[in-house]
Amino acid sequence: MPREHDLYAPGLKRMKRHNGRIDLYWVADEKLVAKGYLPKTVRLFGGWPSEEIAARCAILHAEMLEWASGHEPARNAAPPGTLAWICRAFETDEDSPFHEKRQDTRTFYSKYIGKLVDKAGDHLLAEIIGRDVRRWHKDWSAEIGERSAYACIQTLRRVVNYGCELRDPDAIELAAVLAKTEFRMPKARKRRPTYEQIVALRAAAHAAGRPSVALAVTFQFELGLRQKDVIGEWSRLSEEERALIEGAITDGAWVWHWGLTWNHIDASLLLQKPTSKSNGNEVAEHDLRLHPDVLAELPPRGVGPIVVDERSGKPWKRSHFSHTFRKIARAAGWPDEVWNMDSRAGAVSEAFEAGAEPADVMRAATHTQMATTMIYNRGGVVQSSRVAELRAARRKGRGEG
Repeated sequence: MPREHDLYAPGLKRMKRHNGRIDLYWVADEKLVAKGYLPKTVRLFGGWPSEEIAARCAILHAEMLEWASGHEPARNAAPPGTLAWICRAFETDEDSPFHEKRQDTRTFYSKYIGKLVDKAGDHLLAEIIGRDVRRWHKDWSAEIGERSAYACIQTLRRVVNYGCELRDPDAIELAAVLAKTEFRMPKARKRRPTYEQIVALRAAAHAAGRPSVALAVTFQFELGLRQKDVIGEWSRLSEEERALIEGAITDGAWVWHWGLTWNHIDASLLLQKPTSKSNGNEVAEHDLRLHPDVLAELPPRGVGPIVVDERSGKPWKRSHFSHTFRKIARAAGWPDEVWNMDSRAGAVSEAFEAGAEPADVMRAATHTQMATTMIYNRGGVVQSSRVAELRAARRKGRGEG
């Protein structure tokens, strides 16, 4: 169970009822509501603290800020020259690279921009030195953990680099300072599900009446696909962007894309799926005839999205999928430390353990660099044991044993 102070949940409000029950709500900023922003409140389901609730709040907050950027005055209200000013410019300037990113990425940036502003928004860029940044990093590490502290530092670099694009002399000077100020990267994740855990989760998903969750996780584990490339994502597009799309799956102002559709699987069961991480430049290719577990979960051929929320009849919303997955994973005996995103690492690790050629594993995972593939390889003991056996066999063959 995550600690409450480790989670970023902007707008979260807790309302205690007369019977002692505590209901959770996300509440929009009053000033933006007065200008016409909707929804004013969103009911949240589940217990607190939880990563699912925090993620939902962060997404709703980012959506509100995105709306505000088109309805608030273009003037940056933060004092010029401050860290808050450059953060605000990065989020709201029309030409900022912030707007080129996908919604999930913008949500991630906004989460840590909020922490930068909370920590030192009133600091002048001209007065920030490396010693200050090291102290902030130390504070963040104690407050929100090493991984989030490093994300704060990387976000600081991004917003300051945007200041360099604006040719702000203080930002240019601070960027040079940050380039010389090194921070230890957080340790890579080591957890990943085993095949036996995947089988248990599939059974639990079917028992819960959620075969779509079993199908999604099987796609991820068997084929090494990312969750987004399986269930897709919902984005809130501008009116201009929305007008250019024909035949899209929509839910009000939201448009679904990047998920698996039946068009990605041909009659011979060859799957060809452009990946979201590469913006469609890399294509995951798999012969599903070689994956009996996928075929066992795959429903009869249809049209449109393959993985659909049984209750809504539409593709899953990310936060709802995460919440449902965790309930099923717990029922299947998964520890909370093993996440759905680790299924991809499970695919890579099992491939290496089975003796697959590294280049083949890299291609199957649609990576362009072997270093990236090795980050996902979390089967150290099995692989080091196989190396030891091969070395011992070689010595024995040479009469050295």
